[in-house]
Amino acid sequence: MKKLISWLLVAVMAVGMCSWASADPVNALDFEDGVFAFLGVSAAKPNADASTALEVVDYNGSKALRVAAQGIPYVALNLEGLAGEKLADVAAVTFDIGVDKAADGKFYAVSGVVYSYTGENADENKADWSVYLEKKNPRNVKIQFKAPLVAGAGNYIMISREDQAGGEPATFYLDNIQFLDAEGNAIALDPTAEYVSEASEKDLSNLVALTNAVEFPDFHKSAGAWAQDGLEMPQEIIDALVPGSVVEVEYASADGSMWIVMPWATAGWMRVGQGTAAINNSKTIAQIPYEMIEALCGEDKSTWGAMLQCESASDWEVFAVRVGQRANRIVLKNAVEFPGFTKSADAWAQDGLEMPQEIIDALVPGSVVEITYSSEDGDIWLVMPWAEAGWMRVSQGTAAKMGGKAYITYEEIAALCGEDKSTWGAMMQCEGSSPWEVYGIRVGQKAEFFGLTNLVEFPGFTKSADAWAQDGLEMPQEIIDALVPGSVVTISYESEDGNMWLVMPWAAAGWMRVGNDGADVADGKIAQVTYEQIEALCGEDKSTWGAMMQCESSSPWNVYAVAVGQAIK
Repeated sequence: MKKLISWLLVAVMAVGMCSWASADPVNALDFEDGVFAFLGVSAAKPNADASTALEVVDYNGSKALRVAAQGIPYVALNLEGLAGEKLADVAAVTFDIGVDKAADGKFYAVSGVVYSYTGENADENKADWSVYLEKKNPRNVKIQFKAPLVAGAGNYIMISREDQAGGEPATFYLDNIQFLDAEGNAIALDPTAEYVSEASEKDLSNLVALTNAVEFPDFHKSAGAWAQDGLEMPQEIIDALVPGSVVEVEYASADGSMWIVMPWATAGWMRVGQGTAAINNSKTIAQIPYEMIEALCGEDKSTWGAMLQCESASDWEVFAVRVGQRANRIVLKNAVEFPGFTKSADAWAQDGLEMPQEIIDALVPGSVVEITYSSEDGDIWLVMPWAEAGWMRVSQGTAAKMGGKAYITYEEIAALCGEDKSTWGAMMQCEGSSPWEVYGIRVGQKAEFFGLTNLVEFPGFTKSADAWAQDGLEMPQEIIDALVPGSVVTISYESEDGNMWLVMPWAAAGWMRVGNDGADVADGKIAQVTYEQIEALCGEDKSTWGAMMQCESSSPWNVYAVAVGQAIK
């Protein structure tokens, strides 16, 4: 199976890591020196537990790396940095892997997967591992690579534990990692190599985009479980709290929970968003809509009190808080690349290109221009300098922005430049209020992800199948109850062609595919299907839908989680 996530560890470890440092090379990584910078926790898979903890501990008579997670851990290893110029000689990797006894003192067999990404295209291959006998715990595992390792191609391995027998936390131990050549000889490794996380791209699942976001200055707080800490809101935050706004909290907590507390509200001490906030799958960002605060604290925000605090059901740390206007996260369908649009300039300077015909053709009602960029103050917009209506800035300060991308709709351009795009002029430029760089532009049809609150997880929905094959589970009562008007089914997945939809095979109206008719919203990691889409095919009475929910794709697929939430609108 080909590599499914193009952004995953792009050039997995920086090229500089491939050079040999001053430390002496070693034939095995045994953790006796406490060093493990050459590997790290990966959040690339949609079901990854981003809070996985790594620690060198005493285990089985020596030092080993303990990997501890409540969910599913993925540990990625820097092959290129470790092997250096010998990378092409690496044919296999071996390591010892062990597990603890369960809390009841019994040994349970456990298992996981070693994902390898090798060759020019970093093709994905999977090999299962297991520790199934207590007398063979720890156990040596050997993974033979399917293709040669290639420098600069993003080749790496990732070790997971995916079967938590006995209901225990997913803890395992790694030791004695070796790289072998084709003859089975150990290759010398550089222990000073460093892992670089792919986490530069935020997990935006279940979240809305923020426009005109205002940062809450100096909001870096931490506390124990059920303890609150925060700051008085400055005037700019109070001013930003208006209908349609969202409080966004970047955080870490042991159990993934996070909400805000309004302790000085006239209506009383209030927890807001407890168990109902929109939280991404990685449990690192929480969003609380203005309307949730208003429902508890009252319509007059002057009665809310000026103190805003954070709280969790476990130990927590908050890294940032901001308030912005919400906008649905945008996905492009049938996207067309603007060739060669790589530009940069200083503040208030423009640069761009004449639009080729394929871009002009793609600019139709319902389309959107996507700009991948960076700028010092986070802002970017379009300039249409040759428009008959005059030199035009489009979406200055108002473009929807999320994850290093800005989105400007056809309708926003048409509002300034006229409905007849032949009068817009062929030149498209970018501009910002600070030094900026644009890495690419695409134009496509606009589809939108909803932010989701009140998320209810579908227990045990981890499935996979080939193209056009279905698999799923009967819906438990809590999922049936959550399926109400305004709700959305969210699917965390991978597939080779990026497609994913639902199948309702027991519906009284007949066997139904839902979301594969061009109305689907899917980006290769998350797919969303609305209640209304199901209702349109299966009928208004959900008791006639049948209790079975399945997934399907037009290519081989893996589903890691399914949940139902209420759309933030």
